[in-house]
Amino acid sequence: MLDWVFLAGLVVFAASSIGFYVAGRGKQGLNAAFLVSFVTLISYLLMWQGDLTVTTGSGQPIFWSRWLFYGLSCTLLMVEIGKLKEIEGGALTRLVYLTAIVMLTGFLAARDLTPFRWAHVAISSVAYALVAVQVLGSGARAPGWVNATVLFGWTAFPLVFILAPTGVGLIGSAAANLLYLVLDIYTKIVFNVRLSTSA
Repeated sequence: MLDWVFLAGLVVFAASSIGFYVAGRGKQGLNAAFLVSFVTLISYLLMWQGDLTVTTGSGQPIFWSRWLFYGLSCTLLMVEIGKLKEIEGGALTRLVYLTAIVMLTGFLAARDLTPFRWAHVAISSVAYALVAVQVLGSGARAPGWVNATVLFGWTAFPLVFILAPTGVGLIGSAAANLLYLVLDIYTKIVFNVRLSTSA
């Protein structure tokens, strides 16, 4: 089933990369929607290839490269969210580096099969809580779906991480990666489509 999940991710993010690229031609500035989709496409390609993994004692593969690519795609998304919420200057810089810390420590936790991984999970969770509080607490007027994307979309990722083989192992790798695919589509494609249609 894992191959089908990753193949679906390849197809979906190839299509969204093409769509966002075409839609962004002629516009000024960085085409963040295209870059986020393209980075995610490369991530799914690597996971489909299957080389960059560790295997738990119960035989469940962990595709740790996912969090390296999240480091880039999610910081780009956070810049977009920050602009929507009118977060600027030092506050936006804080959001960007805290998001990078969340993903870096997620990567370290995913690669580590020892109990020490929970130290990385704790650091990641604190950094994410600071991000969520700053974004959700921003008083700027922005469409309500922006907060919903962060509250429900972004917050679901660490919950899956904890339930998956990277955490307590209540769900297997196939189920976890299927959930990640759904969340990737929601937080990266649906978000950017809504952003483009509300602009």
